[in-house]
Amino acid sequence: MCSIDINKIKTNPVTDKLRSGQPSVGTWLSLCSPAAAETMAHIGWDWLVVDVEHSPVGFDTMVNCFRAAQLGGAIPMARVPWNDTIWIQRTLDAGALGLVVPMVNSAEDAQHVVGNMKYATRGQRSFGGSRIAAYIDGDYRTWTDENLAIIVMIETVQAVENAEAILATEGVVGCFIGPNDLALSLGIHPRETGPGTVHEAAMMEVLAAAKKTGKAAGKHCFSAAELNLRIKQGFQFLALSSDLGLMSKAAGEEFNAIDFSGGASTRNEEAGKQSLY
Repeated sequence: MCSIDINKIKTNPVTDKLRSGQPSVGTWLSLCSPAAAETMAHIGWDWLVVDVEHSPVGFDTMVNCFRAAQLGGAIPMARVPWNDTIWIQRTLDAGALGLVVPMVNSAEDAQHVVGNMKYATRGQRSFGGSRIAAYIDGDYRTWTDENLAIIVMIETVQAVENAEAILATEGVVGCFIGPNDLALSLGIHPRETGPGTVHEAAMMEVLAAAKKTGKAAGKHCFSAAELNLRIKQGFQFLALSSDLGLMSKAAGEEFNAIDFSGGASTRNEEAGKQSLY
């Protein structure tokens, strides 16, 4: 019987990079489209995060986005809606090889994340298998012990204050700063950020905690220029925009480059010629 080659996943390249101090770059999937996910995966991102918190994506579509990302060569991940046992465990069973978990404000919150992502005796994840287990090189249960990318979000003043304790939690691979929610928590508008602001100081505090604990710090970036700066500063788990953001940006640039005045005059000339006959 003929068949196509299926490469087994030996280790998780995301956790490998983060633990070795390298940057790992990906983007967010907000369009709820497996076709978009597959196209984005072929770009070359290390990982793609399906945004289940702030997009209307359904569970079945999320699973198909995981399949599409994997087919295109990117590690499938998701941002779950909350630090919730059911969401965390079901999303892992659906095939995510890492999760970004929002609103982790304390070491206890971080322990809850880890406990739901690891099987006994290191956690309380219920064993029912995962659709991605067939693609893992080895036993999926033991593979997850070291390979799942466990990323907690730091996006409040309380979380910044507890950043060192959060990142010191055994099993946490790194953190991801949500810049907009952090700004709101600080009582400022998301536009009031950047060098010299209290917002930037808070992010640097998180980065220092990550370096002290030997964990990876990450952030959502809105341009390649910002992402390059963050890599130089020592951030590792970095997202560049999203499928929606990148599509809107490219479409807007092309649309704004259209010379409507030239087209209008050409159309008027053609109409004038036609009216002569």
